[in-house]
Parts: sequence; structure tokens; C-alpha cells
Amino acid sequence: MPKSPTEPTNLVLEQLRLMRAENSKNFAAIDNRFAAVDDRFTALETEIKSVKTAVRGIGVQVLAEVYKANKTFAGFANLEARHEAVERKVFT
Repeated sequence: MPKSPTEPTNLVLEQLRLMRAENSKNFAAIDNRFAAVDDRFTALETEIKSVKTAVRGIGVQVLAEVYKANKTFAGFANLEARHEAVERKVFT
């Protein structure tokens, strides 16, 4: 003898099917949000790598400029020392 749809077991099963469908829909939405967050993190990681590369490049450029400035300064100091040596020879 089949049970009528108004019996409690049929109502519970139908309610469980509805809940399962709703949960599947909600989990799909959550999965989409996680995918979006993962994409954002990937973009941030890429940006951080490019910034690190740029900073390293700036660091190398700054070191090169400091070296050049020190070399130039040393050149001027050497020039001044030579100039003083010439003055001593000429004026003594």
C-alpha cells in the first residue's frame, strides 16, 4: 500500500532533497568566491614579485651611482692632492 504525500516520511524526504539542493547551490557560490579570492591573491603575488624585482633593480642602480660618486669624489681628492703637490714644488 503506497503512502500518501502527506505522510511524515515523504515530507521529510522531500524537505531533505530541498535542503540538499540549497546546500549545493550555496557551496557553489562559496566555491566561486574562493576562486575569486585565489585569483586576487595570485595577482597580488605577481605584483609583489614585480615590485621586488624593481626594488632590486633600484638597489643595483643606487649602488652603481654611489660607486660612481665615490669614484668621482676619490678622483677629485686625488686631483686636489696632485694640485697641492704641484703647488709645493712650484712655490718652494
